Amino acid sequence: MRATLHVVAGPDQGRLFSIGANPVTIGRNANNTIVINDVSISGVHSRIVPNALGGFTLLDSSSTNGTFVNGLEQKAADLKDGDEIQIGESVMCFHQQSRATILSADDSGKATVRAATPQETAPAFTFDPVSAGSVDRGLLEQAYTRSVLLERLDHALGQLETSQEILGAVVDAAIAGSGAQRGLILLLDAKSGELVPSVVRDLSGEEAMTFSKALATEALGLESVVAVGAGGYDGVDLPTICAPIISAGRCGGLLYVDSPLTGQFEVGASDTVAAIGSRAAASVVAARSQTDFDMLFSSMIDAIMRSIQAKDVYTRGHSERVRHYSKLLGKELGLSQDEVYRVSLGAGLHDIGKIGMPDSVLKFNKTPKLTEEQMKHVKHHPVRGGQILKDIPFLADIVPAAELHHEDWDGGGYPHGLKGEQIPLIARIVAVADTYDAITTDRPYQKGKSYEDGHEVLRKIAGKRLQPELVEAFISAFNKYRKRPSGSKRPKKGTLRFPNEPSKDLIEEITQTKPVAAQPKPVPQPAAQTPVGDDDLDIGLQSAIFIG
Repeated sequence: MRATLHVVAGPDQGRLFSIGANPVTIGRNANNTIVINDVSISGVHSRIVPNALGGFTLLDSSSTNGTFVNGLEQKAADLKDGDEIQIGESVMCFHQQSRATILSADDSGKATVRAATPQETAPAFTFDPVSAGSVDRGLLEQAYTRSVLLERLDHALGQLETSQEILGAVVDAAIAGSGAQRGLILLLDAKSGELVPSVVRDLSGEEAMTFSKALATEALGLESVVAVGAGGYDGVDLPTICAPIISAGRCGGLLYVDSPLTGQFEVGASDTVAAIGSRAAASVVAARSQTDFDMLFSSMIDAIMRSIQAKDVYTRGHSERVRHYSKLLGKELGLSQDEVYRVSLGAGLHDIGKIGMPDSVLKFNKTPKLTEEQMKHVKHHPVRGGQILKDIPFLADIVPAAELHHEDWDGGGYPHGLKGEQIPLIARIVAVADTYDAITTDRPYQKGKSYEDGHEVLRKIAGKRLQPELVEAFISAFNKYRKRPSGSKRPKKGTLRFPNEPSKDLIEEITQTKPVAAQPKPVPQPAAQTPVGDDDLDIGLQSAIFIG
């Protein structure tokens, strides 16, 4: 009992899988019997198991996008020869050799069966005998190495999450598989049609890598691998391999490697780079989509922040500063890069509950004193903010930043009167940043204090409004930032530099430096500075109550 699955559309188009007496699993994870390199399918998407009729049954494994047979979604379906199976973007054709038909039988137990003719079914497997003399040991070792490399890359891509990690793994694999010293991924910008450098690796230690834009453009147009030797192409000074990254019939970018360690690429290196580009295509396209989404999402957050502050000239810039201060504190506490990002996101949206707050509350004049009715509106904005964010699934973890940043360390805050570590860390971080900005910026009813005086006010309200340990960590982080040399300039990763006289095909240089962590812009010092006095505790608390 044998059958085959032939991938006729999708990232792995052309691959052929054999199915036998044992059940098989199909999915994206590396531990499946059949691994499909398609990000739109589940880790374990479906199974094919032998059935009592001598055929096979397809079972959906509670997949996200469903399993379809001949265009109809199925939870379980007995498969017939020629059935078309679709999971995600991948379409596979199921082939099973026709079962023998009993034509006649007699009392002696003999039976005559009809076999399928070549016209009815193609052989499920063919193999031409290999003679010992026809085997090239070098090519055999190379094919085995490539197979292991691709298998490990598949596994790595299944474990990585961020777009930069995924793209970095692909470049690393291309360098390792080809023996190159340098490599980069060029992604195709959907709007401009330009190739944009994304991830660059240089094992030689050089600060810049050059690549031929003309060669890259040719590979993009041909949608096939291009390999040239030193001087074999205008502007190419080193042996170079450029391979397209094609997913669902569309080229999303290029893999570009050069400068082989041995001086020349070995036979088969271009096939290896091409195979890596093909196997990683779906992951690279997904990573690019994630990057585009992140940019869109960031723009939306900035727009929301601006809308929050549009009503009141005195609080414009407040959310941005709270966001920067929160990032400083998060890094000082040793949070991971992803945790710092979530803290920053929550800080930027901590005042989202002020949307809909009456102008009479926001646009007060010379005194911070509010009526009882106005204070009700003020104290309700954290609750409203939490309700807004709770309706957005991927913002659920930052809800406390909006809802609980007015909870006090000693339990005297609002809206729930939480105390100490009952308050989530993200809310405690934002509370420090929010309060500090309220103290150090001008308001209609008071001049902002200097940075140093603001630190003293924070220390006075530590243990009451704020967690003491976080106050000291923030002051430490702030002082480190202030001491950074102001004149130092650091090139950003991916910055393009053009030679004074570009060559005919426009050689582009890309700086090779580590990513620079985003640093907040210093808040302008107030023109007049109020010395720290005995009433600073009340001022600090009152400022935080209203502004945050």
